[in-house]
Amino acid sequence: MKRLLATALSILFLLPNLSVITLGDDKEVFDIPVIKAKSHYELGYKQGYMFRSYYKKLFLLCKVIFGKSFNDLDVDSHIEILKSRYPEFLERLRGLSKSLSLNTSDVVRYSLALSSIKAGCTITGVARDVTKDGKRYLSWNLDLNYLYKFLFSRYLRPPPIVICEIEGRYRYVEVSSIPSIFGFGLLNEKGLACVYATVVSNDFGEGLTPLELNHLAMEGCRDVEEVRRIYESNEREAGLRSVFTAFGLTATLNSIWSDSSGKQMLVEYNHSKAIFVYDNILAATNHYQYLYKEDLSSYYMLSSKLRLERAYKLLRNNIGEIDEKFYIDVLTKDHGNFLKIGDSFDICRHGITYGTICSIIIKPDDYLALYSPGHPCEIGFRLIDLRKLVEDF
Repeated sequence: MKRLLATALSILFLLPNLSVITLGDDKEVFDIPVIKAKSHYELGYKQGYMFRSYYKKLFLLCKVIFGKSFNDLDVDSHIEILKSRYPEFLERLRGLSKSLSLNTSDVVRYSLALSSIKAGCTITGVARDVTKDGKRYLSWNLDLNYLYKFLFSRYLRPPPIVICEIEGRYRYVEVSSIPSIFGFGLLNEKGLACVYATVVSNDFGEGLTPLELNHLAMEGCRDVEEVRRIYESNEREAGLRSVFTAFGLTATLNSIWSDSSGKQMLVEYNHSKAIFVYDNILAATNHYQYLYKEDLSSYYMLSSKLRLERAYKLLRNNIGEIDEKFYIDVLTKDHGNFLKIGDSFDICRHGITYGTICSIIIKPDDYLALYSPGHPCEIGFRLIDLRKLVEDF
């Protein structure tokens, strides 16, 4: 454990610095780099070059976490799926591999292994007609083992956020512990935004991972109906039993999508079926609400159930009063269930070894986001300016 923590700390202090500017209201605003590329291959190559030291340290940590069995993971079948379903993403990983002097199979293996990390999240989305200021909002409280704070929240520095601009595709913001390997698109130039929560799948099959479905949608969709077609027209990876794969028991994701027309959609899926729910107030945690009825009696599932009920209660009780202040001061830091030392039942979770490691509030209409690198009740939010998405360069 000491070696693991030391490696994580070394990652933290070897991250690339991104510049920070300050607005007139004294809010820190991160200056987000734009990566322009004529192809997916070039984008991957440039991301690898920009974050090279970070990738190297993260891959070392990955081997420490997953042990000797990491090298035994067979990635050939997933590479074949990418060739047939999303060859552009495979080219992106090939570009990344080239810049890091690795083979593509190893980079795919890292991608799958990191995507298997067990997470528990609370996500919400509200449409304009229920907010105080007539704006759309989405929120994402990301819950993980505290060890991963060093990977996902980057405590003392801005998160590894980049704007991806691939020729002929929509620009979009990618955020996570590291671009491409486990980076999710949060918002694109057309105002399409999304947030995610882990769910345990109830069936098994190969296809595109949640990460790959996300990038496919972000670079090519302008509204939620186009996103729906992405999920319906592609084989979806779900439930294959391995802790080393992005499609293990914890790797299928519920998601909430919102577009510039004001429409929003909850997606629940497994390998064989997908369900789409439309409403002006949506929330999700770590179980299915609509796909099938789950047993919520276990400790993990009880937490999911209580957090979901609490999120809906807060949103519905505040219709007409929901705004940025509500999300910062109320929903993301909520302790309205059973908060005590070591509990995990609140939206802002404070388990002994597991809890909320960061929170993101997205304001898609303004192309802004707010980011808290830790428990939002203890650490404030910083403004992330994403307006470069709609600027001409």
